[in-house]
Amino acid sequence: MMVAARGFCCCMLLLLSLLLAPPAAAQSAAPSLTPKLVGHWQLVAVSVNGGQPYGASPQGSMFLDAAGHFSVIVISTGDARNIAYFGTYAVNDAGGSMTMHIDGSTGGSGVSASGRDLKRLVALNGDELTVSNAMPSGAAGAIRLTWKRAD
Repeated sequence: MMVAARGFCCCMLLLLSLLLAPPAAAQSAAPSLTPKLVGHWQLVAVSVNGGQPYGASPQGSMFLDAAGHFSVIVISTGDARNIAYFGTYAVNDAGGSMTMHIDGSTGGSGVSASGRDLKRLVALNGDELTVSNAMPSGAAGAIRLTWKRAD
């Protein structure tokens, strides 16, 4: 009788552990966005408040490395001034965003962005990356950059 009771307890423990364990899919974390962003990106379009101040065919490159460093260069074919900036970035997978810490910058409005943190929403669709601002108070407006993977 003791052996049967012990076997029953083992079976009950096994069933309980199976019922209480989260599904395997829930245990595995969603893949990080960071490795998908790493590489060289070519600028396709810049939109500010729906307009194209950098022209219909702006040129530019963005490099993101696996260690969290970036550089961006945007050459204007419109009325806006060329801009370049570099620094470090961190991705927030849950928020679909990245924060770019600007170490150095030039161009644009003529005001240096050095030392600032810029939160950007990111959306990746195949080999196209959209980076836009989160519209904080005091922002210049709705900014959207569209990039195409170059590497």
